[in-house]
Amino acid sequence: MKKFLLAAAFGSTLLAAPAFAQDAPRGGGMFERLDANKDGVITKDEFMAEVATRFARLDTNKDGKVSDAERGAARPGGMGGRGMSGDMTLADMQAQSAKRFDRIDSNHDGKIDQAERQAIMARMGNRQAPPTGGSEN
Repeated sequence: MKKFLLAAAFGSTLLAAPAFAQDAPRGGGMFERLDANKDGVITKDEFMAEVATRFARLDTNKDGKVSDAERGAARPGGMGGRGMSGDMTLADMQAQSAKRFDRIDSNHDGKIDQAERQAIMARMGNRQAPPTGGSEN
């Protein structure tokens, strides 16, 4: 269950705004988009820069907070972000994202490399359907 939550947290971090899906090259565009200097790894600075960019896009009324309505408007179908409710400031979003980065950076070297990316994507892929033989608890 923890792996599922981690995968969901990573996915929601990267997919909080539809802009991630737009203009993404085929074959893993999210990773390439976050890898600003194209060196094959995502540093915490690159990750956090995207958080600030995403916050600015989501805060459509520029009041320094992202409301449920703003999150809902940014998601396909108008659905709000999972696990989030109420107003969120940039500091809130940065703190939440820093924790996610640290969980994904499994070797704690300050970078998300291809192996860590593939591991999280595999965990996400493995949780797309309930396990064979019953429902998931």
